[in-house]
Amino acid sequence: MVDWYQVLGVSSHAPEEEIKTVYRKLAKRYHPDMHPGDEECGRRFREISEAYSILSDPEKRRAYDEERSRGFQEKNVERAKTHDSMPDVNPVDFQNVYRSFENFFGFNPDTKDIVNEDRLRQGTKNPLDASDIFDKFMGIKRQS
Repeated sequence: MVDWYQVLGVSSHAPEEEIKTVYRKLAKRYHPDMHPGDEECGRRFREISEAYSILSDPEKRRAYDEERSRGFQEKNVERAKTHDSMPDVNPVDFQNVYRSFENFFGFNPDTKDIVNEDRLRQGTKNPLDASDIFDKFMGIKRQS
Protein backbone atom coordinates (compact mmCIF):
# COMPACT_ATOMS: atom_id res chain seq x y z
CA MET A 1 0.00 0.00 0.00
CA VAL A 2 1.38 3.37 -1.03
CA ASP A 3 1.49 6.06 1.64
CA TRP A 4 0.18 9.08 -0.25
CA TYR A 5 1.09 11.42 2.60
CA GLN A 6 4.69 10.28 2.33
CA VAL A 7 4.64 10.75 -1.45
CA LEU A 8 3.75 14.40 -0.95
CA GLY A 9 5.89 14.76 2.16
CA VAL A 10 3.09 16.00 4.44
CA SER A 11 1.71 14.72 7.72
CA SER A 12 -1.54 12.79 7.84
CA HIS A 13 -3.09 15.75 9.71
CA ALA A 14 -2.10 18.31 7.07
CA PRO A 15 -4.87 20.72 6.10
CA GLU A 16 -6.13 20.83 2.50
CA GLU A 17 -4.36 24.12 1.84
CA GLU A 18 -0.96 22.68 2.80
CA ILE A 19 -1.55 19.62 0.61
CA LYS A 20 -2.47 21.88 -2.30
CA THR A 21 0.63 24.06 -1.82
CA VAL A 22 2.98 21.10 -1.57
CA TYR A 23 1.38 19.43 -4.58
CA ARG A 24 1.79 22.51 -6.77
CA LYS A 25 5.43 22.87 -5.75
CA LEU A 26 6.21 19.21 -6.47
CA ALA A 27 4.18 19.12 -9.69
CA LYS A 28 6.10 22.10 -11.02
CA ARG A 29 9.40 20.53 -10.00
CA TYR A 30 8.72 17.10 -11.58
CA HIS A 31 6.53 18.08 -14.53
CA PRO A 32 7.51 16.10 -17.67
CA ASP A 33 7.67 19.30 -19.74
CA MET A 34 10.46 20.55 -17.47
CA HIS A 35 12.40 17.26 -17.90
CA PRO A 36 11.73 15.90 -21.40
CA GLY A 37 12.79 12.28 -21.78
CA ASP A 38 13.36 11.71 -18.04
CA GLU A 39 11.25 8.68 -17.17
CA GLU A 40 11.91 8.99 -13.44
CA CYS A 41 10.49 12.51 -13.34
CA GLY A 42 7.46 11.35 -15.34
CA ARG A 43 6.85 8.47 -12.94
CA ARG A 44 7.27 10.77 -9.94
CA PHE A 45 4.88 13.34 -11.45
CA ARG A 46 2.19 10.67 -11.98
CA GLU A 47 2.66 9.47 -8.42
CA ILE A 48 2.37 13.01 -7.02
CA SER A 49 -0.74 13.66 -9.12
CA GLU A 50 -2.39 10.46 -7.91
CA ALA A 51 -1.58 11.32 -4.30
CA TYR A 52 -3.11 14.76 -4.74
CA SER A 53 -6.24 13.40 -6.42
CA ILE A 54 -6.87 11.18 -3.38
CA LEU A 55 -5.88 13.59 -0.62
CA SER A 56 -7.60 16.67 -2.09
CA ASP A 57 -11.03 14.99 -2.26
CA PRO A 58 -12.52 14.82 1.29
CA GLU A 59 -14.43 11.58 0.66
CA LYS A 60 -11.49 9.82 -1.00
CA ARG A 61 -9.19 11.03 1.76
CA ARG A 62 -11.50 9.76 4.51
CA ALA A 63 -11.75 6.35 2.79
CA TYR A 64 -7.97 6.25 2.30
CA ASP A 65 -7.35 7.17 5.96
CA GLU A 66 -9.65 4.35 7.11
CA GLU A 67 -7.96 1.85 4.81
CA ARG A 68 -4.54 3.11 5.91
CA SER A 69 -5.34 2.74 9.61
CA ARG A 70 -6.71 -0.77 9.00
CA GLY A 71 -3.54 -1.63 7.10
CA PHE A 72 -1.35 -0.43 9.97
CA GLN A 73 -3.42 -2.39 12.48
CA GLU A 74 -3.14 -5.55 10.37
CA LYS A 75 0.62 -5.10 10.02
CA ASN A 76 0.98 -4.72 13.80
CA VAL A 77 -1.08 -7.87 14.41
CA GLU A 78 1.01 -9.75 11.85
CA ARG A 79 4.25 -8.55 13.45
CA ALA A 80 3.03 -9.67 16.87
CA LYS A 81 2.22 -13.12 15.47
CA THR A 82 5.64 -13.55 13.90
CA HIS A 83 7.51 -11.91 16.81
CA ASP A 84 9.03 -9.39 14.42
CA SER A 85 7.93 -6.45 16.53
CA MET A 86 11.39 -6.30 18.07
CA PRO A 87 13.98 -4.56 15.93
CA ASP A 88 16.86 -6.60 14.59
CA VAL A 89 19.66 -6.34 17.10
CA ASN A 90 23.17 -7.45 16.44
CA PRO A 91 24.52 -9.76 19.10
CA VAL A 92 27.10 -8.23 21.39
CA ASP A 93 30.68 -9.07 20.56
CA PHE A 94 31.97 -9.82 24.06
CA GLN A 95 35.56 -9.96 22.91
CA ASN A 96 35.37 -6.25 22.11
CA VAL A 97 33.59 -5.54 25.40
CA TYR A 98 36.32 -7.29 27.39
CA ARG A 99 39.03 -5.56 25.38
CA SER A 100 37.44 -2.18 26.03
CA PHE A 101 37.08 -3.01 29.72
CA GLU A 102 40.74 -4.04 29.89
CA ASN A 103 41.89 -0.86 28.15
CA PHE A 104 39.80 1.34 30.39
CA PHE A 105 40.27 -0.30 33.79
CA GLY A 106 43.60 -2.06 33.25
CA PHE A 107 42.51 -5.60 34.21
CA ASN A 108 40.57 -8.52 32.80
CA PRO A 109 37.14 -8.78 34.47
CA ASP A 110 37.10 -12.60 34.31
CA THR A 111 40.57 -13.45 35.54
CA LYS A 112 41.26 -10.22 37.46
CA ASP A 113 44.75 -10.25 35.88
CA ILE A 114 46.34 -6.85 35.44
CA VAL A 115 46.62 -6.28 31.74
CA ASN A 116 48.10 -2.82 31.54
CA GLU A 117 50.88 -2.83 34.14
CA ASP A 118 52.82 -0.07 32.34
CA ARG A 119 49.94 2.31 32.89
CA LEU A 120 49.75 1.39 36.56
CA ARG A 121 53.51 1.85 37.01
CA GLN A 122 53.41 5.29 35.42
CA GLY A 123 51.08 6.36 38.18
CA THR A 124 48.31 7.45 35.88
CA LYS A 125 45.03 7.93 37.62
CA ASN A 126 41.98 5.79 36.99
CA PRO A 127 39.79 7.77 34.59
CA LEU A 128 36.75 7.04 36.75
CA ASP A 129 38.35 8.40 39.90
CA ALA A 130 36.47 11.62 40.56
CA SER A 131 37.67 12.01 44.13
CA ASP A 132 39.66 15.17 43.29
CA ILE A 133 36.59 16.86 41.91
CA PHE A 134 34.50 15.69 44.86
CA ASP A 135 37.12 16.93 47.33
CA LYS A 136 37.30 20.34 45.66
CA PHE A 137 33.51 20.61 45.55
CA MET A 138 33.10 19.65 49.20
CA GLY A 139 36.12 21.68 50.33
CA ILE A 140 37.86 18.63 51.78
CA LYS A 141 41.64 18.32 51.77
CA ARG A 142 43.06 14.83 51.71
CA GLN A 143 45.93 13.80 53.83
CA SER A 144 48.54 11.91 51.84
